[in-house]
Amino acid sequence: MSYSWRRRCAAISGAMRHSLRKTASHLHLGYSHGDASDGLMGRRFELEVEGSLLTLSIDLTINFHTRDKSAGSYLDAAALARNHRQLRHLQCGDNLVRTRLIRAWESVPAPRLRMALDLGSRGCFVYAVQPHSLLMGGIQLDITAVLEDEPPDEGGAASGAQRTEHA
Repeated sequence: MSYSWRRRCAAISGAMRHSLRKTASHLHLGYSHGDASDGLMGRRFELEVEGSLLTLSIDLTINFHTRDKSAGSYLDAAALARNHRQLRHLQCGDNLVRTRLIRAWESVPAPRLRMALDLGSRGCFVYAVQPHSLLMGGIQLDITAVLEDEPPDEGGAASGAQRTEHA
């Protein structure tokens, strides 16, 4: 994994950074074509606060750290790298992440939230999201726009940012 990818995704801005959770937590992803993914693990949930803009970054590289390339977590992470533009929501059932994110959300006037998913050498994808607290605990982040779409080139360098809005 190149240093530029890690720096780009981990330091989207020079804002104040808060750790929401360092250890791994299960994630549920939903796609526009109806598929879902329950096998992903996320770690290093970090929140950057810069004015009214909150950026939640999640490290998903743990899913590629396996020898078994047919493991569910590996396949789900590889599918996310291919289908990142079709992502519609992400759910995290961890109440610690939920509580800390809500606390930060309520402390900022007119907050806006974006989410950065770090897939290491496979890309870093940034989305505008709308949070929803789930009745049974956890939080759901609905994707409202793809802000930065940076899959790696064959050499591992970024190909440039694109901006698109979901319908």
